[in-house]
Amino acid sequence: METTAGRVRRIAIVLGSGAGMYFSIGIVLIYGFSVFIVPITEDTGWDRTVVAAVVAPIAIVNGLMSPVVGALTDRFGPRRVLAVSSVSMAIGLIGVGIASQDLPSFIVAVAVASLMGAAQTGVPYTYVVVGWFSARRGLALGVMLSFVGLGIATVPPFLAFLISEWGWRFAFVAAGLISIAVTLPVALFVIRDPPALQGPDRAGGGGHTVRETVKTASFWLMLGAFFLNYFAAAAGSISLPVVLVDRGADPAAAALVMSLVGLSFIVMRLGFGALLDRFPPVPLTSLAFISPVVGHFILLNSEDLIPVYVSAIFFGLATGAEGDAIGYLLSKRFGMRSFGKLFGINYMALTMGAGLGPASLHIMAAEGTRYVEAFTIFAGIATMAPILLMLDRRTRALTC
Repeated sequence: METTAGRVRRIAIVLGSGAGMYFSIGIVLIYGFSVFIVPITEDTGWDRTVVAAVVAPIAIVNGLMSPVVGALTDRFGPRRVLAVSSVSMAIGLIGVGIASQDLPSFIVAVAVASLMGAAQTGVPYTYVVVGWFSARRGLALGVMLSFVGLGIATVPPFLAFLISEWGWRFAFVAAGLISIAVTLPVALFVIRDPPALQGPDRAGGGGHTVRETVKTASFWLMLGAFFLNYFAAAAGSISLPVVLVDRGADPAAAALVMSLVGLSFIVMRLGFGALLDRFPPVPLTSLAFISPVVGHFILLNSEDLIPVYVSAIFFGLATGAEGDAIGYLLSKRFGMRSFGKLFGINYMALTMGAGLGPASLHIMAAEGTRYVEAFTIFAGIATMAPILLMLDRRTRALTC
């Protein structure tokens, strides 16, 4: 029977991992990037479409690095990986604020910052929580990942405030300093490698190898579903501040729409994580993946401001469900033997969807002149995610 000290340790690990996720690279450079687009273009005169598209290389770099981060986490344990990445991410963010003197240097600086913060993501933090929890794993993941929703709700408005008072370059520097002040103590004093990693062989538990996993239809159908859901949901949510500005809202007020995304994200993370422990996870996840379809339909059928805020709720629900589902489904279907690598590959799909989706939507929208066409296309893309999840019989049969 678990002791009180053991329970306290595991609670601390969940909350510490959540604090790390609050300051993950995706919160600042993907979700937070939306509030930088208009101020940067107004301050510098750089092309808005190009600036908005910079989120794509952020996602590509993060995505390509995710399997590498997963392999490093399998090899060295999450604690070491997180300690190093905390420092490197802070240096990268500060570098964006200092080195961005023209558009090419800005693009390079952002890509470098994304590379340096590539391990400050859900890959090692999810590894920690999944490794420490067997019973109530879904709830533990939901609590930890709900901090992402809190970050989405509060970090963009805070960055918008910093930008309005001291400029966008200062905001990047401040983000770097604040992030290291939180994530480094968490990595050093709170995070502990899961018990399976503490033995001399560091076997990481039973389950499938990567080679065995990639031969299954389940893996590829999940990968495709995760990518398409986040591609559509992130395209909608991350673009909302720009959509609101194009519809006449004040930029600072427009940034507050991300608070609605974050709040619905938190609700879904907590509720969905608990539901995963009680109901068949694949049908449940497929149902949640319908949310971005609804969000894009709302946007394409109205040009007012209120529907934009309503759509934010649906995009938050979709992204909130996915974070819980990836770690839960992978661990249930393929075990912990190669969890870091497998999660890294799937996190790559999620991250690249989060970057490529918004960039693609901005290009299709042609600076706000073709939003209806863009939202229609993305609603169609979103419908494919739940279909892919339900196609595989073995995955669909997963129960708790």
